Amino acid sequence: MDYQSNDRVLGRINIQGLTEDMLENIISKVDEKVSEYLASKLPKKTYFNTIISIEKVGGSLNLVLDLEATGPFGDVYNYEQILQDAINYARSIFEELLNEYVSRETR
Repeated sequence: MDYQSNDRVLGRINIQGLTEDMLENIISKVDEKVSEYLASKLPKKTYFNTIISIEKVGGSLNLVLDLEATGPFGDVYNYEQILQDAINYARSIFEELLNEYVSRETR
C-alpha cells in the first residue's frame, strides 16, 4: 500500500462545509484521472488497480492511495516510478478539486 501524506498545507481553507457527497465526488474524479494517467503510461497488457479514499482527521483531510500494477515488460518500464508519478499526480488533482469545491462553497 502506498500512503502519501501531504506535508504541504493547502492554506487555511474551511473543509467543514464539504459534505460526504462532495468528498465522494472528489474521490471519484481523482480515481478517474489516476486511472487515465496509468492507462496512458503503462503498457497495454498491464493490470493496474487503484483504491483511493479520503480520511477526515480533525480539521484536515488526508488522501490515501493504494496503487498497484503488474504486467510484462518490467525490464523496460519502471512500474514503481510510474506509480510514484501517479501518486504525485493524484495529490495535485486532489488539491485542485478540493480548492475548487471550497471556493464554490464560499461564494
